[in-house]
Amino acid sequence: MYKVLIVDDEHLVRYGIKAMIDWEDIGFKVAGEAGNGKDGLLAFEELSPDVVISDIKMPVMDGMEFIGQVRALDKQVKLILLTCLEDFDYAQKALRLGTTDYLIKSDMMPIDLERVMLNLRTLLDEERKGSGQLAEQQASEPSAPETIAADALLMGLAHGTLSESRVTEAKLYASGLSDWEGRLTLLHIGIDYMQELSRRLAEGDLSRLHTEAAEAIREICASKGCRSEQFSGSAGEWNVLLKGADSDAVMELGASIISRLSGDWGVSATVGASGMFHSLAALRDAYTQAERRYKLKLFLGCGIVIGTEPRHQSDPGSSPAPMMNKKLNEYLYSLDKEAMRQYVIRIFEDAEARLDYERTHLISIELLLNLTNMYSELTNDHEWLYERKKELYDQIKGLETLEDLKRWFVEVYEELIRKLRSVYSSDKGAIPKVIAYIEQNYDQALSLQVLSQYVHLSKNYLAHLFKKETGEGIIDYITRIRLERAKVLLRGTDLKSGEISLMVGIPDSKYFSKLFKKMVGATPSEYREGSDG
Repeated sequence: MYKVLIVDDEHLVRYGIKAMIDWEDIGFKVAGEAGNGKDGLLAFEELSPDVVISDIKMPVMDGMEFIGQVRALDKQVKLILLTCLEDFDYAQKALRLGTTDYLIKSDMMPIDLERVMLNLRTLLDEERKGSGQLAEQQASEPSAPETIAADALLMGLAHGTLSESRVTEAKLYASGLSDWEGRLTLLHIGIDYMQELSRRLAEGDLSRLHTEAAEAIREICASKGCRSEQFSGSAGEWNVLLKGADSDAVMELGASIISRLSGDWGVSATVGASGMFHSLAALRDAYTQAERRYKLKLFLGCGIVIGTEPRHQSDPGSSPAPMMNKKLNEYLYSLDKEAMRQYVIRIFEDAEARLDYERTHLISIELLLNLTNMYSELTNDHEWLYERKKELYDQIKGLETLEDLKRWFVEVYEELIRKLRSVYSSDKGAIPKVIAYIEQNYDQALSLQVLSQYVHLSKNYLAHLFKKETGEGIIDYITRIRLERAKVLLRGTDLKSGEISLMVGIPDSKYFSKLFKKMVGATPSEYREGSDG
């Protein structure tokens, strides 16, 4: 039975493929699955599948990069590409990389998948017959072949998908990397604002930019007398291994690359440079360091070479400033733009002082979720809300620096305040309705939930709108009305305190007495006696 590996970032797609046909009935077994190319490579090395079914567009490592590495590791494995109609150009390129077949997701039916797999089984059966016990040998010897392309080997070492123990001298020699030791440095190069560039350029132009920029980087390295090897990252990213360059030469080379990309294509780029290391065994650590320094553009800005990591400006042992969405929302509901702006800037500057990349993104997520939740409270137009959320998420993905984030969040929260001001104007009529309802039904079970449903507003929004219009909290107002009615009954009737508490909507007579004492300054009986006198 032949083994199948499914690699797709959508869980439902993976589940659907597994459930679509009876795999064992046609001679296959789904041996594993993965949600991105990087995890897919780990699964591929562990499982040694006969067939890999992979999506094109995935996070961490996309399908094109994944199948390129798989093909470099194993020339015989069968590769099936999952694609959408708009990715058809990618599928054609993938076929040139050695993909066996492709399936269009939106059109794929069980009969289509079964047809492709049956054809593959025929092909695999013929190969097994032609090579005798080849399949059994491959099952008992799952290690990668000795011949491996230099870029695939470097990428595997950098990402940790290829262990040092599997990198033999023979592999290094066959890849042309046997003499790569001594004074080594890794550059991680990336185009800034790639999200925006992707929207402006056609797929063909992006592909050409990636290819031509890679060649330009090689030319620059050669012109500076630096020996180099490249391995690709995601779209718009390149990794360059340098040999023999000192720290000054590395910084100069990075600046030349940035200048060339700007001059030839009008794009900004940032370069993260690792410290010096001495063998390919240290490539993974160097890659982590270069990528971490590259990410510091969040704090330092784009279009520069980052070869060191600046010191934290805050005490590393101190606690980070807490997120206080409740306080932020008070500023928003009170339409206080300046207080909102100061809050957003302060919370980001705390992360900046720590050079804390992960916390900065956590703050961004928290602020974005708070923003979308606020919009959910202001409208029942679900279609508009869906489009607005999508628009906000698309915008934030294109932001690169802390200044971008601060400016953007201030702008979108100011827009929210304008929306609130507009809604306040249209919803002012709801407050007299709530007041009238309370005064007519104070003897009933009243809550924020009941009142918000009555006027078709969210609980939080109604609470803030009520306080803005009356200067009093809605629960405090209900309590005041009930106690005023209780005073009237205490002065004008002989009803017992417990009976009066029920009549004003407070069923617990003990609680009523304590509340009355607290708010009025006397117990119900003391108040009655004082009135009689």
